[in-house]
Amino acid sequence: MREAMTSVEAGAERQCQSCLGTGEVGTEVGPVDCPDCGGAGALPHPAVVVEWRVRDIERRYVGRDDVVTQDMRWLIAELRRARTALTELASLAEDIGGSEHGPRMLFIANRALELYPVEEEA
Repeated sequence: MREAMTSVEAGAERQCQSCLGTGEVGTEVGPVDCPDCGGAGALPHPAVVVEWRVRDIERRYVGRDDVVTQDMRWLIAELRRARTALTELASLAEDIGGSEHGPRMLFIANRALELYPVEEEA
């Protein structure tokens, strides 16, 4: 099993820590494209990273039909359903932005989805 992707915020770009931003990792046969960032040196948007990880998990259970696989399929469907609902909530929150509830709703959805970078208050 490969380790979880990690990043360091560098402005708007998320530098890949597996390759330290070079896009390559060393192997026994020489340098190859980093499997975490695809050779870009920076990780894509967090939503893309989550979907990549979910697809990796799905691939592990292809062709199996045991209880664990059924539970995993259900859990993945629930994850995608919840992320879709939060994305719709964030969109709605932006539409009603002027009210007192819009920014709070957007903040809550963003905390889970990481749609926008969050700046800490000084």
